[in-house]
Amino acid sequence: MEDTIKEFTNIKGLGEAKAKALADAGFKSVDELANASIEDLTSIEGVGEALANKIKAGALELSSETVEMSEESTEEPKATKTVEVGELAMDEESRRLFKLRKVLKGKKPHFNRTDSHKYKRLDSNWRRPRGLQGKQRKHIKAKGALAQVGYGSPVAVKGLHPSGYADVLVRNVGDIDAIDATIEAIRIARTVGAKKKAVIEEKAAELGIKVLNPTRGE
Repeated sequence: MEDTIKEFTNIKGLGEAKAKALADAGFKSVDELANASIEDLTSIEGVGEALANKIKAGALELSSETVEMSEESTEEPKATKTVEVGELAMDEESRRLFKLRKVLKGKKPHFNRTDSHKYKRLDSNWRRPRGLQGKQRKHIKAKGALAQVGYGSPVAVKGLHPSGYADVLVRNVGDIDAIDATIEAIRIARTVGAKKKAVIEEKAAELGIKVLNPTRGE
């Protein structure tokens, strides 16, 4: 636990208290933080959306640094079984846009449904305001941000997982054959049982394919 907390404090802006809270929540490494969703992080007490974005960005930087260091220190061919994940193939322009996307997402506001804070019957999920006198529709700032084109991510990196890979949903072992390990990572469907999931993870490890939701060890 102490080693994990010490590792988490290497993330910029993360103190020992928050690092301990992350460790208590079940996160055991920087890689797990990098693969976690914003919802998972904000569910931890004391972690807001802004801090969650900082944690993810810092964890991604640390995890990419460790991957680069391990690649420099080892001279084994990529085809060997020691290579767990294929190297992400991304050109310089895409990398620049991907970093820009992280910054933009950190600044992006919440898009809440009109009056969702007033009535329990209304969910906070986004609905376009349609009222003739609707203040949110009229872009009155105090009534919340209006979802529009300008908030979108750059097209070249839109929809990519925070790790930089394209997120591909798989339901069986056969689906893995069409995966390109250099640009795609797999997410195993939630309906897949534990036995089949273990087989899929084993096949992915052999092919050097990244699994975005691996089975966590107890």
